[in-house]
Amino acid sequence: MQIPMRLVILGAAVLLLSATSAGAQSAAAKAILNACKPDIREFCSQVPPGQGRIKACMKEHVRELSEPCKEALFQAWLRK
Repeated sequence: MQIPMRLVILGAAVLLLSATSAGAQSAAAKAILNACKPDIREFCSQVPPGQGRIKACMKEHVRELSEPCKEALFQAWLRK
């Protein structure tokens, strides 16, 4: 199933910018990290972590993210 890029971008923005409860955020963050780890390694390996730099890097590359990463972002967005 091809997810419309508009929804992926919206979902990523909502996930990256919203504040949620610690438990929900932790579960969503783990799912996204598992699915997006190769993308983070490919696109953001030279970015020092902290102060939202990895998130900003991922947002810059949102159109290039793998399908599993996009799906994890989308699923987390749907659960909000």
